[in-house]
Parts: sequence; C-alpha cells; structure tokens
Amino acid sequence: MKNRRLASALVAFLSSVVFPIHLLGQQSQNPSVQLAEPHHQAQFSALLNDGFRYWDKGYLVAYMIDDLTPRKAAVVLYDREGRIAREGMVWFKDAESVRIDDAAVGSSGKLVVSGGTSGPAGVAANFIAAIDTTGQVSHVVRTTPFLPVYICAAEDGTVWSYGIDRDKDGKGIETSLRLRQYDLEKGQLRAMLDTSTLNSSGWTSPRGLYPGNIVLRCTSQKVGLYNGASGEWIEVDTATGKLKVAKVAPLPPPKDVRITGFALTESGEVFASMHHRSWNPPVSGLFQLRFDPSGLGRWIPVKGTLGPFLHGANVGRLLGTDGTELIYTRQLDGIAFWSKLAK
Repeated sequence: MKNRRLASALVAFLSSVVFPIHLLGQQSQNPSVQLAEPHHQAQFSALLNDGFRYWDKGYLVAYMIDDLTPRKAAVVLYDREGRIAREGMVWFKDAESVRIDDAAVGSSGKLVVSGGTSGPAGVAANFIAAIDTTGQVSHVVRTTPFLPVYICAAEDGTVWSYGIDRDKDGKGIETSLRLRQYDLEKGQLRAMLDTSTLNSSGWTSPRGLYPGNIVLRCTSQKVGLYNGASGEWIEVDTATGKLKVAKVAPLPPPKDVRITGFALTESGEVFASMHHRSWNPPVSGLFQLRFDPSGLGRWIPVKGTLGPFLHGANVGRLLGTDGTELIYTRQLDGIAFWSKLAK
C-alpha cells in the first residue's frame, strides 16, 4: 500500500512539475489525445533479443549494428502477428567489415539501410542501400564523406538522412550536420538544415546524448527530426521542401529522464515514451508534443499511461505507429500492444 501511494505521488509530481501541463491554448480547439484500450497484441522474439528495433509502416524493424557476416541476416522485418516477414543481408564484395547505422521501411515495403564499410587497405566508405525481396542489396548510393547516421523512407521512394561529414582522419565535422535527401539511382537530391542557426549546445554529436535523444521519421507528407538535447523539432514538407524549426521546452538531463521510443503519426502528431530514472520506483509513460499559442512545444503526459516502470505503467516503451495508432510495450516480456488514438 505504501509503495502504491508513493508511486501515485511520483506520477502526480512528474505530470505537474517535470512536464508542466499548461499553455496549451483553448482545449475546445485543441482537445487532448487519449490512448484507447489495446485492440491487438502479439509476441515478438526480437523484443527479447539484443539490437535495435522500432515499429514503422506495418513492420517491426529489427537490426544489429556490428558483427555482420555475408551469410547472416542483418535486418529482419516482423509482421503484426510477430512472424518474420523479410530478412536482409548487408554485405559488399571485398569488404572486411560492414556496419549498419540505421534501417527503415517505406510505405510500399521498400527496405533501406545506412552504414559503412572498411576494406583490406583500411579505406572506409559510407552508404545508403536498398534490400530487395530476395534479401540482397539491390541499389547502393555511396555517401562518403557524409555519414548517414539516421534514415527514413519517404513516400516518393527517396531516402532522407540526418548525419555528418567526416574529415580525412574519419572525425566528424560539427559544422557539417545536415539533413540530406537521396535517390537510390540518382544520388543526393538536396541538403538542408543549417545547425549554426540553432541551439549549438545540442548539435555537437550526430547521435545525440544517448540512443533515442535524436530521432528521424518520415510520413507521406513530412520529415520530422527531433533533437532532445537542443530542444528543437524540425519539419520538412516533402511536397514543397520547406523547412520549419520549432522550439521545445528542455527535458531534464538524461540521468533523470530518457526518451525510450518515438512516433510521428500520419496526421502529424508526435509522441514519445519516457523513462524517469531518478525516482524510486522509476516512472514511465507516454507523452505528446503539444504547442502553445506562442509556438513553444512541450511534452505533455497522455492521461492514464504513466506509472511505475514495469509495475503498473500502461506504456513502458513506445515502439512506433502504424500511421493512425500506436504500438507499445508494457513489460519486458516481448509483447506489443496496438491502441487507437481518441480525443
């Protein structure tokens, strides 16, 4: 009983102080979103294994970064029942090692990866590649000196990437952080995002302070990039190429709060799961990025989702979105849940 009262007090404090619920404008014009009871669930072996995984455009995308071989699947796509839908090998002739930095799937099922290779002479090269239905690399764009750290697949078949240029010694050039759009047959189409005009303290590393601190996602209409360290949300309208930057209230330091999952819905709503690590017991839940009349964004807790991590929280980790609904876990048991968004 004492622990339950403590957990309730922590959740109330987290909701009202750490992530303030104010300056939301007129609620009648901008009603809050709620997460409906799950209508589907499935067991995923990938959620119990090492590696990176998230849900996007109909699949759980699971991949390993290192220890790749020519005969081992580097990327695996799972369907909504937890079954393996596709596997992809990522290897190149004469490569001594291959690394994957990110993997993404498009609305048509197109699977793409980004990464780097090193050859016998120690020469490193970076790439974005497509994996065909047979599981083999079909198209490759060499991006060197650009290191494509994060990628997402756009509706038109192009690939957007956030990353950094490297100098001749392989070190990242901080002033070169960019968003770039690639066609897998034509190469680079455009580069944008001048980070010198943004909060410089958050744009020193392309990977952020921890996995999930910087996130890149695509929908049929936009590209979204969130930087938790700088407190900025960046959107690109894929039809016009127009870039917009919005300020977001800063999060507590990573030792206290970490983003554990992210989703950009087809309608443009932005969600994240967060883990408040400094409390005892730790708290987790779902948050929505909302903007007040002045244009400042804040992470607002979604009602009914916060609770003690692994002991009552309705959302432990957000995996992603199917466009209109959210997919998430509660425990560390490999079970994912599907819930629709309701107002």
